[in-house]
Amino acid sequence: MRSLITLFSLFLGVHSYAASIWHVDGEQEFYLFGTIHVLKPDSYPLPPVYASTLQKCDALWLEADSDELKDANVLHELQQMMRLPVGDKLQDQLSENAYQQLQILADKAGVPLSLLQGLKPWAAANQLTLMIFQQRGFTGEGLDMYLQRFAQQQNIPVRAFETLLWQLNMFDELSDEYGDEFVEFSTADMNDVDQLVQDLYGNWRSGDVATMYEQAAFEGYERVEQRMLVERNNAWMKSLLGSTHDGVQCVAVGALHMAADHGLLNQFKQAGYRVTQLRD
Repeated sequence: MRSLITLFSLFLGVHSYAASIWHVDGEQEFYLFGTIHVLKPDSYPLPPVYASTLQKCDALWLEADSDELKDANVLHELQQMMRLPVGDKLQDQLSENAYQQLQILADKAGVPLSLLQGLKPWAAANQLTLMIFQQRGFTGEGLDMYLQRFAQQQNIPVRAFETLLWQLNMFDELSDEYGDEFVEFSTADMNDVDQLVQDLYGNWRSGDVATMYEQAAFEGYERVEQRMLVERNNAWMKSLLGSTHDGVQCVAVGALHMAADHGLLNQFKQAGYRVTQLRD
């Protein structure tokens, strides 16, 4: 199930392994955190390398500021973006094959798809995926929110590349432009969810984002990859290298943004930086 990888980039526990943290040293100094958006409660406390690395940072860059969710107006707008116009139905937005893929996802989540008929296709896929994670015990705070809260407690400035509304609008545009293709990408490979979770666990423990990227299997879905990863990676690199920042900059974004030729790790190397993966 590619959405399990692309949306959440799993982390299942705390062991001794190469952390998803990289030191980037050159004209400026950075630490990159490959984040995951849901965790099991017993994943905490995290290995000490997370806190010790954060304490070196003079600023923390995130994909988006989760504090936006505290704004009732923003929350209302996010909810509205997820819903279809009154009278429209989810089933009418997709081909029969794409809708059947969504039905299989709903079966895995144990939820009647009829309950989600008012949602846009991308929102229904995301909601069902989240339900599957929750059923498997992923009810804890995600790494992004944990790092943000830690930074705020330490008075480390927090900066955001994007807004939550921008991110949902990205899904909206992908769903509108590619429709069935985006839903089929998000719901593929669902035969054995538990085995997929186990595989991801091993890759995360070893900090193997390259294999996680291979599992995401973007082959045949290059336009989705271009919008979700490539364009955003390029924009973030411009923000990070486009001007001189004071002190050490920490960057915490989804683990898949680290991988592949267009990933942040390779882009920093191409820019002449030394990149070293940390261990816990």
